[in-house]
Amino acid sequence: MQTNFTPAQLTDPDVDRANTILRKCVHCGFCTATCPTFVTLGDERDSPRGRIYLIKDMLERDAPATNIVARHIDRCLSCLACMTTCPSGVNYMHLVDHARTHIEETYERPFADRLLRGVLNRLMPNPGLFRWAMVLGQAAKPLAALLPATSSDPGGATFWRRLRAMLDAVPARLAPPSPVDRPQTFVAEGTRAKRVALMNGCGQQVLAPEVNEATVRLLTRHGIEVVIA
Repeated sequence: MQTNFTPAQLTDPDVDRANTILRKCVHCGFCTATCPTFVTLGDERDSPRGRIYLIKDMLERDAPATNIVARHIDRCLSCLACMTTCPSGVNYMHLVDHARTHIEETYERPFADRLLRGVLNRLMPNPGLFRWAMVLGQAAKPLAALLPATSSDPGGATFWRRLRAMLDAVPARLAPPSPVDRPQTFVAEGTRAKRVALMNGCGQQVLAPEVNEATVRLLTRHGIEVVIA
């Protein structure tokens, strides 16, 4: 991919590295086949290739991020499946991280967006608070249909749509707290062959603790000691 950064821009190490990464992209589109957001939404801007074009344009112009750029970069799950299929070895991870930093530094998100992000940032790292939020969500779930479907403010419409989607996603039943939740070590059955660390995850230990429990059982039965981090 041809780039048009000025010599002054390239004195910034981050921009210089982004330039190197961008120039590796050959527009082949192999990444689109493994990108879950492109496969689901079908929008080129929600593919790694499309996001690379958006990032290139934003960085070359040294311009504040727009609502469109922020929306399509935000949709990236950072699963990095695209990097496994890229024949040119484009370091998409660094590129999208740099773009996100630029977005946070130059783009003022709508109030509803900032509020929602603030709540999630407070809840997700705290399993206790997250569990209580799920309990409240279960109580409020029947009211989801009463939330406004439209709003004169586009930001408000987005907020209500997201809130309704989150309430719809609240499970009808929550599993009780799991013994695997707290930091501890599970000894391997028989002779220990290996030792691994298991991250409980921010949401999984509340929404699907049985996955972590099954993982521990499987690993210990195969002679692997598991350290819950």
